[in-house]
Amino acid sequence: MDILFLQNIWFEFLGTMSLIATARKNGFEADIAIGTDQYLLRMVRDKKPRVVAFSCVTGIQNWALNICKAIKETIHPDIVTIMGGPHPTFFPEVLSRSPYLDMICVGEGEDVLLDLLHSDTPIQSAENIPNLHVQRDGHIIANPVRPLIQDLDTLPFMERSVYYKYKILGDNPVKRLISGRGCPHGCTFCFNHSMKAMYRSKGSYIRKRSVENILAEIEAIEKHWFVRTFRFEDDLFGVDKDWLLRFCEEYPRRFSTPFICSLRADTIDRDVVEALKNAGCFNVVMGVETGDEGLRNTLLKKHIFDDQLRDAARLFHQYAINFCTTNILGLPGETVEQAIRTLRMTWDLNPTFTWCSVFQPYPRTALGDYVQEHRLVDCLDVDAIEPNYHSGSLLKQPDIRKSVNLHKFFYVLFNHPKLLPVIKPLLGLPPNALYVLIHRISFLLIYRKRWNISLWRAIQEGLSSSGFTRKREKEETCRWS
Repeated sequence: MDILFLQNIWFEFLGTMSLIATARKNGFEADIAIGTDQYLLRMVRDKKPRVVAFSCVTGIQNWALNICKAIKETIHPDIVTIMGGPHPTFFPEVLSRSPYLDMICVGEGEDVLLDLLHSDTPIQSAENIPNLHVQRDGHIIANPVRPLIQDLDTLPFMERSVYYKYKILGDNPVKRLISGRGCPHGCTFCFNHSMKAMYRSKGSYIRKRSVENILAEIEAIEKHWFVRTFRFEDDLFGVDKDWLLRFCEEYPRRFSTPFICSLRADTIDRDVVEALKNAGCFNVVMGVETGDEGLRNTLLKKHIFDDQLRDAARLFHQYAINFCTTNILGLPGETVEQAIRTLRMTWDLNPTFTWCSVFQPYPRTALGDYVQEHRLVDCLDVDAIEPNYHSGSLLKQPDIRKSVNLHKFFYVLFNHPKLLPVIKPLLGLPPNALYVLIHRISFLLIYRKRWNISLWRAIQEGLSSSGFTRKREKEETCRWS
């Protein structure tokens, strides 16, 4: 086998599906294995890949490094190990943390992967392949990035069979896809500004697939896989209004499957909402982040105003389109009254569903720099950040305990506003297991309602999303330390 991706999270990564599709289209043997460490190592022994790859978000990089060590020490030292995805892209120094990781890929990886697989000596060749940083003989060579892929229609449709061979993923009624790459905005909690800086003068950053291309992929999914809902995972589905209106005109002529997308309030008007309704849009995800307009626009740089949020919500209600608001509690400098204002804004907008997370200060984001400059953290260590957004906070500020505790009751209060006077006095108590349990149960119930799935399916997906698996992942990782 040419390349085997390893993963311990039961979730289909769109980037991995695209990479495997690209490899297979060009004649290479590529696959993915998902499961426990023991299972993954057995797959490496059985399949004997030349290259083992990991797609890593921040929070699972240490797990991947320890698996690299186990592969090199217990299977074969010549197996090439490579890490791609958001974490090595924004924290390339991860390569220097382990002699068992041979290289990383920063940025987009389809063309990079082909260059690597075409080589008979991947480590030596990687020294001249753009986007790759390679570790050899104690030295690291960091190559510059190549231009962005401009025509996304040239990429093959994502290879879904590698994930859907696992029943838990194949049976999921929600199938995810992406219609474009890039976001024009610069929210301070996001890495988007860093990615844009990395690719400055490397081609257009905002790119969309043609309407016909995305419709052809949807047709292929419906032909081969069980699906009840499509979810577009674009950073911003409505970045191009003309494209969105064309898509909404063509989609219902060929399909009746409802779909979900994300929009900013400042891109939502009557034309957009009416088009989405006629096309069969099931749900729109809209970022609120905080109910305090000052924090939203001064601290987070969202440039979204309360009136825009209310106007968008009014249109969704008028056209009977479900919508979900996303929120963040525990922001730098946030008081408990500002946190409660987020809850009140949620009640005011009256979304069908809501999502709430605890702010995590990522290094090398504008907001990460902010918390360090204002000494709101003792030390901003990327390895201390949890891979989920439902736990505690690293911030040192007066009301942080109350904000984190409010998060644990957010879904309960979303459905039962009259409980706020009862719950508010409880916010000052130390975080505890009961609060966490209340959050987990209420999260699973709203998750089930949001996706119109069985409770068992909600539990399966919610376990990973809300962090239940974290303890087990830590225990498995420690075995290879």
